[in-house]
Amino acid sequence: MENADGRPVVYVYELDPATGAYALTGIHHDRLQLTVPFELEIDLTEIDLL
Repeated sequence: MENADGRPVVYVYELDPATGAYALTGIHHDRLQLTVPFELEIDLTEIDLL
């Protein structure tokens, strides 16, 4: 997680089986919502960055 203008930013990567490298699959600012490898939802606006 990174901090952009006082707000959290989450970069999501997924392993590409064809290349064996990780590829960026999303950049999330206000809400992190994933279905792979499992369902996950996080309201990033509720996170207090110090």
